[in-house]
Amino acid sequence: MITILIFAKMNTTKKLKKILLAVFCLCLIIGCYSEKSDASLQNNEKQAQKIDSLIKSNYKQELFHGGIVISKYGETIYENYLGIADRTWNIPIQKNVKFDIASLNKSMIAALILKAVEEDKLHLNNKLVALLSNYSFEGSFHPEITIHHLLSHSSGLPDYNRLPEELKLNNFLKFKRFRFSNEEYINFISKIEPLSEPGKQFYYSNFAYHLLAIILEETYKKPFAEILKLKLTKPLGLKNTISESKNEVSINELAKAYLFDEVTQEWYQNPFIDFSLGRRIFSTASDLNRWAQVMDNPGYLKKNSLQLMQQNHLSQISNIVGYGYGWVVFNKESNNEFGNLGINKKYIIHGGSTDGYKAMLININKGEYVISFLSNVGNRTQEMQLSQKIINILIDKKND
Repeated sequence: MITILIFAKMNTTKKLKKILLAVFCLCLIIGCYSEKSDASLQNNEKQAQKIDSLIKSNYKQELFHGGIVISKYGETIYENYLGIADRTWNIPIQKNVKFDIASLNKSMIAALILKAVEEDKLHLNNKLVALLSNYSFEGSFHPEITIHHLLSHSSGLPDYNRLPEELKLNNFLKFKRFRFSNEEYINFISKIEPLSEPGKQFYYSNFAYHLLAIILEETYKKPFAEILKLKLTKPLGLKNTISESKNEVSINELAKAYLFDEVTQEWYQNPFIDFSLGRRIFSTASDLNRWAQVMDNPGYLKKNSLQLMQQNHLSQISNIVGYGYGWVVFNKESNNEFGNLGINKKYIIHGGSTDGYKAMLININKGEYVISFLSNVGNRTQEMQLSQKIINILIDKKND
């Protein structure tokens, strides 16, 4: 009996030692994790302070008036809104103030096309001429142009610089004030001389994406603004992202865009641009940051669709740019000139610029960092230079 009790006591002692050892190891792990978390938090705070100094310096020099959001793996580490949305009434820029996102709309247009593909309403190999069969036009389109070519800027279609000289004056102002119907615009584009056959070269074409917006309207039998809301902004909760095609409609909380006259040293508001095609999208830095994070998370779009958006479709025809669908694409092997931030990480990037508005959206290494900013002081904001300075703060290029 005594032997049994001694054995039981020894067994209990062994168990107690094991428990104490486990508790000790757990505390050690928690302590190490806590130290790492604290270090990571301190690093984020230091980065945020440096970025804040950079943005405020740019603001004081009138190089940036707008909103900026930077997130790290989905958590916002820096957010700021500063400057003037309306200089006539001295209205400040705040979180919900919208800006024209210019060419950042291409990733949204591409996503809407892929959503229609997922719904079996469109196919990437659909021919442009077949999709426009309900329209009449005086010119022509190459019979082999497909939706894929339009999305990847390999259609051979031109851009604004191929317009007649009279339409190029005053930064294409006359052209931007044309009030086209869809049929009139298709006819207009059809008469501009193409650059090449489809699939032969990269050539950035706004016209290609304008045609994609018209194809969406033809597919869904709805205005582009309604399609954007129904198929993208409402499902994703992007409440401050809209499109508008009616010039008569006043957009709430919209930042006016300004250009600076170096001679008179005065600001003047950008000239009127026609809304009628419905291809312009207005958003906030916060909504855009969330939109870029969607690219890492299958759900809204299927995994294959997200891969198509972020895959370089130009590797066989261009060594100056990698382009997916609506995104400039970089990987570790890239040596492209277009959108090069000089980092050894995968990322997708797109900028935008139109008559006083500047925009930038970058997703580095599947959400490690997402940078979004919008500005309304025209060419005073150098979006690539500002992006590079932010990157230099966030990423140690010696160790990336």
